[in-house]
Amino acid sequence: MQPAMQAHYNGDGQYYAPTSYAQPQAAYYAQYTPYPPYHTQGIAAPFPSYAATATPYDPPNQFPTPAPVRRKLSHGRSASAAPTIQTTPSRSGTPAGPLKSAMKKQMDRSASAGGVPLVRRTTNESRQRVNSLTRPRSRTGSMPVFVPDHIFVSMHGAGELRIDNIAYQTTLDDLREHVIPMWPHGIEFEDSRGDHWRVRFSRGPWTATGIDGMLAQRLICKMYTVLAREGYSHITTIQHGGPKRTGRLVFAETAPDPEVKIFATMFTPSKLRLTLLDAPHELVEDFASSLRPMFPRKVMSYGANEDGVHVIEVKREGLRSHESERNLFHACMLRFFGSAGFKLDGSIPLGRKDSMFWGPRKEVWIFRSMPMRRPESKQKQ
Repeated sequence: MQPAMQAHYNGDGQYYAPTSYAQPQAAYYAQYTPYPPYHTQGIAAPFPSYAATATPYDPPNQFPTPAPVRRKLSHGRSASAAPTIQTTPSRSGTPAGPLKSAMKKQMDRSASAGGVPLVRRTTNESRQRVNSLTRPRSRTGSMPVFVPDHIFVSMHGAGELRIDNIAYQTTLDDLREHVIPMWPHGIEFEDSRGDHWRVRFSRGPWTATGIDGMLAQRLICKMYTVLAREGYSHITTIQHGGPKRTGRLVFAETAPDPEVKIFATMFTPSKLRLTLLDAPHELVEDFASSLRPMFPRKVMSYGANEDGVHVIEVKREGLRSHESERNLFHACMLRFFGSAGFKLDGSIPLGRKDSMFWGPRKEVWIFRSMPMRRPESKQKQ
């Protein structure tokens, strides 16, 4: 189509018609090819067409999918032991999801569930426990019961005794009944809270000498005896704090030994003198005889007096004994006592230093009888 012809005004009052231009003829421009007419095409449908009778699609209602429950790892628990979560039917065909109440119960149970609880295995499970953390917690009701199988003994100051991790009431009662009366000067303070026991003796038994020093050794031997009968044996000593503090004695759970025998020894290195307290008389005599071949014409033995004290001394050459002689004496003592059925069960520094407060304190060595093994025929019965 050609545009309509319009008149133009030139300003002098006359109108002039625009000049018309002739359309190019195909004969003059043979190389010109006119464009074909443009016809609009329909846009292809993005979805296939359905019949008029097809049921219209109704989009379902969308519900938020809950996040998966995160559970803490529990050592020793298998995957099959994990509790299941109850689900509820969902609406509009969507996958079922756990309820919030079920998720909350699952998280509560996952924290308390566990594998094999750390329960102390003893021959008598009905023993009453002390009022401590070893009891089941009534708040949850499902917490595993943990009963410690180690006892820690430490001595503080001049006369304070502390025992930790006491699991059973009978152990605490026996310590009170048998250990406290061993010190004739009485106590200043005694307290038991939870699984801890603390007692402070008067007149400082840990620094006592003379008769009181021997009574302090008997007190320690009685403590060893009570723990052995309750089923605890000394395994090691842990040094904690500074070098001036005594170590912590560690007792582990073993079989109870009601026939245990305990005695103490104290060695004076400057004189090669060994003092034995409450040791069997035959054991002392045999030990003195075993030393004579190793120290010819140097061994002197003193019999026990009314206090149950035995003394074995080896004469020294010169003013002081040599280190090799002390080592040989200790080796002979440990070998003989071991063959006689006694083992070294710990050492505790006791007594004061010398008059000038120089040098270390003397150590008390505790020996314990080893339990007798039953014949195999009786064990099978």
